[in-house]
Amino acid sequence: MKKTLSLLYPFFFAVYPILELRNHNIAYVDSASLFRPIILSIFLTGLIWVVLRVFIRDWQKTGIIATLIMVSFFSYGHVYIQIEAAFGEPIRHRDLMLIFGVLVLLLSGWIIWKVKKLGGITDFLIVTGSALLVFSLAPSLQHDISAYQAVQHSNREQDFVIGTVGDGIQKPDIYLIVLDAHTGSDVLKKDFDYDNSSFIQELKDMGFYVAECAQSNYPASRLSVTATFRAKYHKEPTLYPVSSSLTIETVRSLGYKVITFENRSNGHFDVGEDMRLSRNQMALGRIDITGGLSEFDMLLLKTSFFRIIYDMPQLVPGLDEQMLQKTEFYEHYQQTHFILDELKQLPDMDGPKFVFAHILVPHPPFIFAPSGKFRWLGKAKGYLSNVEFIDSQIAQVADEIIKKSRIPPIIIIMGDHGPSGVPVTRQMRMSILNAYYVNDQARKDLYETITPVNSFRVVFNNYFGTDYPLLGDKSYYSYDLGNSTAETLVQNNCQVSP
Repeated sequence: MKKTLSLLYPFFFAVYPILELRNHNIAYVDSASLFRPIILSIFLTGLIWVVLRVFIRDWQKTGIIATLIMVSFFSYGHVYIQIEAAFGEPIRHRDLMLIFGVLVLLLSGWIIWKVKKLGGITDFLIVTGSALLVFSLAPSLQHDISAYQAVQHSNREQDFVIGTVGDGIQKPDIYLIVLDAHTGSDVLKKDFDYDNSSFIQELKDMGFYVAECAQSNYPASRLSVTATFRAKYHKEPTLYPVSSSLTIETVRSLGYKVITFENRSNGHFDVGEDMRLSRNQMALGRIDITGGLSEFDMLLLKTSFFRIIYDMPQLVPGLDEQMLQKTEFYEHYQQTHFILDELKQLPDMDGPKFVFAHILVPHPPFIFAPSGKFRWLGKAKGYLSNVEFIDSQIAQVADEIIKKSRIPPIIIIMGDHGPSGVPVTRQMRMSILNAYYVNDQARKDLYETITPVNSFRVVFNNYFGTDYPLLGDKSYYSYDLGNSTAETLVQNNCQVSP
């Protein structure tokens, strides 16, 4: 057993930082996001160990040094961040690199030339590495098990009665398209001096009902989108998975196939989809093997030795700040175009479909020119450029879906909250785009100030014979489950345009 552990403990230290970083951001990182960084970290550790073995010719010594290098690699960014937090300004990378380099060289030299018996050091690293791995793995497993149990609990406690649909009733495809951080026309006009009335009119000409004074129920994506799927406000201390929501349970009971898309914020929502579409190779249906950087990947890089390249791109020949930004966000750019193109093809797929497309635009990064080309912009101009791009694209997508659908589809196009990446007020943050393509019967139940918790209540009542009462439309400026109180309510002061 000890011999086996002596060959594994360097890899424990290589995996621990990844698991622990996930634990600190566990609400936004699903387990599938860990697969690629763990594989790469294990490969890097093994490569360093083998290369050191060629020169030093002692597996025990090189194992210790490989562990030291990996610990330094993953701790560099954290040390840099802590120094900046403690002293109010960052340390120079050349100084911190010198400190780390000297320490690694001194310790490595001591191990190679001074230490004769390495059993004690090896035993310490085996015990420490094993303990770190267990204690970092436990919260991740506990979270994933709790999520599964929450699904079961939510299923048992579901206070909705899902209606049954006869074989003769048509089942239209349902599209929920969330344009992350897309605010309403009133805020765009008043606070950004931008008029998107032509886009709104384009939607109306297609047959959409646009709730021009709609607000979100919550200012954060996870709370807002989950409330939309659950069709109710968050009252419990647990944020139940989307997979156990009223919406998903209903469409599954009706024989719908649930389809989602891979995106940069993968891990925010557990939809329990039947199919996740991605422009990259996927393993086991959920693990992205060859794609670009996700939010978790970037966080991992910024807290490791790669922080140097992020802060000082000139160290790499041919890499400047703009190229680094493009490297960081280009996969998001390509994946967004993939989602927009793929949405147009989905009507050709047989069988009733529930499609959830979470598009991270106009949310930062601000990389979309109105034409769709990659262009890095900052703050207000970048936000408006993203808005102009996604408005022009989503109108084309909706038109194509409607034209290709054999049965008139249900399409909901909504923002999950207002602007991100720019200074905002509470009112701006809660204002959203909210547009519905539904039949005439459902259209009668829509109104200008409808919020997303009522969206699927209206849809299911008018298409599938349910009788869900509409809830009062409330907007809580609260980023956590425990603060949805009267003090956090945001009044809707929007004035409907004549």
